Amino acid sequence: MIMRKSSYSPDAFMQGIYDEILAKPYENVNDAKSAFETGKAIKEKTKSMLGIDKIPCKTKDLKLIPVGEALIYPEYTLQKYSAEICKNLNMLFYVLTPKNINNPAPGAVALCGHGYGVRQILNISKRGRKKHFNYFDNYQKNFAAELAKRGCVVVAPELFGFGEARLQKDLIKPFYISSCDELSHHLLPYGLAVASMRVYQAIVCAEILSGFENVNKEKISCMGISGGGLTALYASVIEEQFRKIVISGYVNTFRDSILSRWHCPDNYIPSSLKIGEIHDFASALAPRELLIESGIRDKLFPIEASKTAHEKIKRVYSLIGAEDKLHIDVFDGKHSVSGRKSFEFLSK
Repeated sequence: MIMRKSSYSPDAFMQGIYDEILAKPYENVNDAKSAFETGKAIKEKTKSMLGIDKIPCKTKDLKLIPVGEALIYPEYTLQKYSAEICKNLNMLFYVLTPKNINNPAPGAVALCGHGYGVRQILNISKRGRKKHFNYFDNYQKNFAAELAKRGCVVVAPELFGFGEARLQKDLIKPFYISSCDELSHHLLPYGLAVASMRVYQAIVCAEILSGFENVNKEKISCMGISGGGLTALYASVIEEQFRKIVISGYVNTFRDSILSRWHCPDNYIPSSLKIGEIHDFASALAPRELLIESGIRDKLFPIEASKTAHEKIKRVYSLIGAEDKLHIDVFDGKHSVSGRKSFEFLSK
């Protein structure tokens, strides 16, 4: 194939702008005090970047409305709910409650990645019934259900633009086609991104969990895969109720992942590089407990760049004296949830 060339193509500009714009907040940080201060600054900048406070008409007093009948499993029950989180915006979410809880249990917010929405981490059909097969390769490993089996009370929202939370005109399309593209473009003029809405949803879910009597308020966690990992990361930077965080299939560098090839537009947040790289946002979680899952055959988030990010995060955790709070699971797999460490990590 003959490649055409033009001296006006923006390739070189796009390759060079990263180095011009990228902030390196931890580059000259060499002590615990500075590391803490840098993390605090990143938290405030992340709030501003996402514009959570700009989201209009947010609902203060949530009313959780059950939808349909609960599904009863041997280890847990699953109930669908609806809550108005903004004027004219209802959030669909599921609550998975383990059976035979004797003491307040760990709580987890489970955030799905791209696919057919929240059902992909619950292993239920389109009609809300128990499902006995999986679409695609089940890269999300039904992780919300797996956490419930291990004793976590789980809240799993249908994230903005996925599944039943797609635009009306997209609901007739195949289940795996999201509304991310149009929603991303439409939100930009308001100073928002799809990530803004999803992070807000995750924060609302943390509030919902904290209101349950059967949940230990000191053991509320967050787990997400791929685009859900993005949401888990930024939500956890902002929301300190998340004491444990699992980020699967996302920790890498912007340069080697979402800037190296086509990705869904929900991955792009204006001004993020002016704050730092993915590993800088993750480092701001220190000293809270963080577990990172990275597959060695992940083509979307290449393992060598993930390992580079791991080392950057390790350095900050070490400066703060929290080396034992950082856990890294590099596993022999593709772009997927591992679960070999994370499921037990969140259920303890």
